[in-house]
Amino acid sequence: MAKAKPKQVTIRTKIETPGETADQKEVLDYLRLLERVAAYKEAQSDLLRFAKLMMPHPDDPDDPNKSQYMVAKHHEVMAYALDKVDKGEYPRLIVTMPPRHGKSQLVSKIFLAWLMGRNPYESVAFATYNEDFAGDFGREVRNMIQSPAFGSIFPEFELRKGSASAGRLVSKEGGTAVFVGRGGSLTGRGFHKGVIDDPFKDSDEAESNTIRDKAWEWFTKVFMTRQMSVGASVIITLTRWHEDDIVGRLTDPQNPHYDEEEAKKWKIINFPFFALENDPLKRKPGEVLWPERFSEEFGEAQRRLNPRGFEALYQQRPSPEEGTYFRKAWFQYYDDPPKNDDMRIYAASDHAVATGERNDKTAMVVAGVDKNGDIYILDCVWERIDAQQQVEKMIGLMRKWKPQYWWAEKQHMGQALGPFLRKRKMEEGVNTVIEEVHASKDKETRARSLQGLMADRRVWWPRRSWWRLAAEDEILKFPHGTFDDFVDAASWLGMKVQQMYAAHIIKPEKEITRHTWGWFKEEVKHQEKMAKQEIGSGW
Repeated sequence: MAKAKPKQVTIRTKIETPGETADQKEVLDYLRLLERVAAYKEAQSDLLRFAKLMMPHPDDPDDPNKSQYMVAKHHEVMAYALDKVDKGEYPRLIVTMPPRHGKSQLVSKIFLAWLMGRNPYESVAFATYNEDFAGDFGREVRNMIQSPAFGSIFPEFELRKGSASAGRLVSKEGGTAVFVGRGGSLTGRGFHKGVIDDPFKDSDEAESNTIRDKAWEWFTKVFMTRQMSVGASVIITLTRWHEDDIVGRLTDPQNPHYDEEEAKKWKIINFPFFALENDPLKRKPGEVLWPERFSEEFGEAQRRLNPRGFEALYQQRPSPEEGTYFRKAWFQYYDDPPKNDDMRIYAASDHAVATGERNDKTAMVVAGVDKNGDIYILDCVWERIDAQQQVEKMIGLMRKWKPQYWWAEKQHMGQALGPFLRKRKMEEGVNTVIEEVHASKDKETRARSLQGLMADRRVWWPRRSWWRLAAEDEILKFPHGTFDDFVDAASWLGMKVQQMYAAHIIKPEKEITRHTWGWFKEEVKHQEKMAKQEIGSGW
């Protein structure tokens, strides 16, 4: 057999002259320049194009099509809404989403820098949970504005000399951007666009009724009053920690602070981790928000770790912690109680001796009982006040509601309050009977009557009261919560009302020592009774 000839391999080498290389490079450079110029022009009106140019790819920073900023579908929806804000079409916008999904990067950094470049005569204000964190945002916005890319997009924009601190930026045209912490001063600092990003640092802050109240007061009395004109816009973006946060107070019809007319002004975009019905991205229920970065397995693992926390932080559906002694489902609400003439009015109180920030509050609760024996919680005084103030508050409630009986612990009605209260009653001509009660039983035992009445759906709470959510929170945490002053006052009411309205005369309960055999038998009976009530009510 003839030996096969080896294949001939021809290597062709193109010899390029220096002139050809230079010409080609010049053409390519010119085309790239045109591409960059077009991208810069587009970024003046396109927020996402601007975002990509503000985060160039380190391997090729001059290529406008390469960027570290990865655009997901929810970013496109956010950018569309933010453009509407800039144009004045969305004067009020709320955006909620899970942690680490890009809300702060797009809204509180990129968008604010973009606004300054587009509207150098206008002022923006930014707020977050504290001053230091606000300064971090201010520095990042300043760095963007001072970057070469920003200068190419908005070549005429300049910051005034000496006005580029992390807390305050001023354009040569006089537009400003201020960055403050929650509670910080905005005096003399109005805005055309205002952004609030995560007003609570963590769950501890969000769980504090005091901090929530302070945040709300600052939002309503400071931040919202700094709008420069009727056409000013406000954006709130956050990951939700608590049902009574600023978003809850603005949008939840069950919240005591809810105002229907105000709620109508707000455009709300909610991005849950797992899609729900009517998803803004048109996802099917259960689909993941950002699958390229956070998988379904990641979400399920987070849910297993903390189901309640997952519903709040990832699904944006915060709910009060479910109680062990009292149940959330036992709460029922009224808008208008029966007329006073159709009820018998009673009151009870739990008095605190010390008035420091970390001490119990004094709680005074007024309730009406209708002909069916249902209890309507009508009014409340609940604050840290001294003995003289306590007496005056009691007199005020007596004059307003004219309760037949007022129950309070004997030790509280002793030398501290009793003599002065009797004197003030005579002076004011109030006839309420003060019945001193003995705190001989432990708190859980005293709360049993209230527990049973609520389980039977015989206690009604005012839907629109400033204290209702805080009281509900304390009741659900009982007996493991830090404070129990409201529970104590309400427990006296429940115990005494149940005794007065029982179908038969109730004999005084025999004192049973805890953890004895007799106590154990009574406890088993009580738990069996409560279990039947829960089964009957759907639990």
